[in-house]
Amino acid sequence: MRIIIAGDGETGTHLAEMLSVENQNIVLMGTNAEHLAELDAAGNFITFEGSPLSVGNLMQCGADAADLFVAVTPDETVNIIACEMARMCGARRCVARVDNPEFDRDDVKAMLKTHGVDMIVYPERLAAVEIAQFIEHNWVSEWFQLHRGALYVVGVRMQASGTLCGKYLRDVPNTPRLFHVSAIRRKNEIIIPGGNDCLLEGDTVYFSVLPDNVDVLRDLCGQSESRVRHIMVSGAGRVTENLLGLIGNKYKVTVIDPDRERCMAVSRRFPGVVAVNASANDVATLKDEGIDRCDMFLALTGSSETNIVSCMVAREHGVRKTLARIEELQYMPEAESLSIDKIINKKLLNAGRILNVLLDSNVATTQCMSLDKAEITEMIAPEDSRIVSKPVAELSLPRDITVGGLIRDGVGMLVEGRSRIQPGDHVVIFCVSGMISRLERLFR
Repeated sequence: MRIIIAGDGETGTHLAEMLSVENQNIVLMGTNAEHLAELDAAGNFITFEGSPLSVGNLMQCGADAADLFVAVTPDETVNIIACEMARMCGARRCVARVDNPEFDRDDVKAMLKTHGVDMIVYPERLAAVEIAQFIEHNWVSEWFQLHRGALYVVGVRMQASGTLCGKYLRDVPNTPRLFHVSAIRRKNEIIIPGGNDCLLEGDTVYFSVLPDNVDVLRDLCGQSESRVRHIMVSGAGRVTENLLGLIGNKYKVTVIDPDRERCMAVSRRFPGVVAVNASANDVATLKDEGIDRCDMFLALTGSSETNIVSCMVAREHGVRKTLARIEELQYMPEAESLSIDKIINKKLLNAGRILNVLLDSNVATTQCMSLDKAEITEMIAPEDSRIVSKPVAELSLPRDITVGGLIRDGVGMLVEGRSRIQPGDHVVIFCVSGMISRLERLFR
């Protein structure tokens, strides 16, 4: 596919690098000549200096033959107009990154679609949804509910006290079959496991599991769920505002931010929230505001370093569950090693949305698409495709692809070697980055 990405900031650069691994034909358009030159020398994609609001530049990039145009500049107005122009030039599908919650409404999205914007990416909202899920299910690192709960995919950090810790998968009892281990994240590595792989302390293990057996995993992995009543949040930005709108008045919430205007804005919009004008690293203020009595600490400032330190301070004061917003992917393994329970990364959330378009999927599982160096996706099995031709064990799937489960007629099912996928099944697939093209061939 020919994909044009407008915006050479962190999000656009990450998308270009990720999609180039999938052997797509990528053009990254930006205005920073020096940055583009560095990327051109190091990356497996084409760079182009120009404006996405210039018809001439769009045509030079090949917008007339583009399968996908993605606008992720810092200016949402530029992104929307660029998508309209790219569509008029001939781009087949267009995606725009936005920062305004109004654009996330169904009626507005329908209006934008008539003007050539097929999908909007609102990363602050995606992040808020994921945080809200963590508050509800705080014993897991990742929580994905497919088809209204017909099947779950959960990522769980393995603790030494868990009965699965230290076990080889071949030795895990399979009768009755309660779950399927679909992937293991071990530091910087993603493993699509087989029987000879061992579950180690500190691994994040991704399970496919039916709804009746979700709670079984908690004890098997040595995890515990905390009852959440009081939450402290550092950072009063857009992610926090979206989160407060989602959780309503279910919890007692204290927000800490050094920007007085942001604190006043939060107080006006959410009268039940206590907004404190102070630094997230001001330990005296944190103690005065009751950090010792908090059940959960959410570090959502724009600084990854500040968020990591804040979570460490919260842990020292007895907070049982912590979450940090970390935008630099290289910091994520270190943050996990410091026992931060959950990490939010907007680049990965954005990537999930874009991969969903790339796979031409109509299923709303966009938040469970990108795990950094791996993807999870749900695809519908077409008639006469290779995926339905034989039992799973006889499909000769590549080592880096595994079938995590399926939903048939609204009912979730685990998959084993003798399982046979049928046309129309919604199939949950785990694969290492770079395998998307091979995955698509299975579904042709």
